[in-house]
Amino acid sequence: MSVRRGWVVVWFACLGCQSLVALELDGEGNSAGQQLWEQGQQAMRAGRPERAVGYYEQSLAADPGFTRNHMSLAAAYLEAGNDEAACVHLAKYVAAHPEHVIIRSHYAELLLRLHRCRDARREFELFVAAAQDQADAMARHLVHCHTRLMEIAELEEDDYAAHLHRGIGLYRLACERVGVGDPEGELPVEGLLCKAAIELAQARDQRPREARPCWYLYKVWAHLAQKQAALLWLRRACEAAPFTELTPAEQRGLVLACRREEDRCTR
Repeated sequence: MSVRRGWVVVWFACLGCQSLVALELDGEGNSAGQQLWEQGQQAMRAGRPERAVGYYEQSLAADPGFTRNHMSLAAAYLEAGNDEAACVHLAKYVAAHPEHVIIRSHYAELLLRLHRCRDARREFELFVAAAQDQADAMARHLVHCHTRLMEIAELEEDDYAAHLHRGIGLYRLACERVGVGDPEGELPVEGLLCKAAIELAQARDQRPREARPCWYLYKVWAHLAQKQAALLWLRRACEAAPFTELTPAEQRGLVLACRREEDRCTR
């Protein structure tokens, strides 16, 4: 198995069950499109990606709505060594299935591999915004994507984004450690949270009017059971929120946290 083929196999293995669901959700296609796609699958199993590409393209011509072909073409082009063509078809698949958030993260990885940092950053950010609604299931992927966003920020010499994503990544990692029931293991939760607080405070120093560092500082200090510090950052996040960008999940979380605090104060 070549290095590129090995990368492809690992890449699609990492997609897990969601990729299988993705292939089921776009329907069976018409009989001609389905048959040609299956011939492409057989060619891939035989180690003939160039031949598979031909079948997948014919399947698309027979049934343009049979979108699983774009995923299959991405795999075939990757194995054939054509990353650019693979990226085109993966973009089409993600556009057709924005709900398949894991696929978007792998599309972002391919963009980064092609040194398209700005496009990769956008796709990682879109992944984060979508995955936050499935935070428990996506915990490890969120940590990875914030790490990637931090690396891109460092390449672009964006100190604010580098500190922000390092801080959020450390916070997410701490939450993951709690989730696996090993808070005092190799990566103690309290230490991770303290490091997250330092990074987020540095991000806030870079851009004092941004709500996002304040929101995560609230969450960090709340996890550390430091109520006064948590409330301070919650208030600052609430004050800054109308003038800055937050993801939908962050906006909902902030509104709910502010309401809880208001209810507590009025009792």
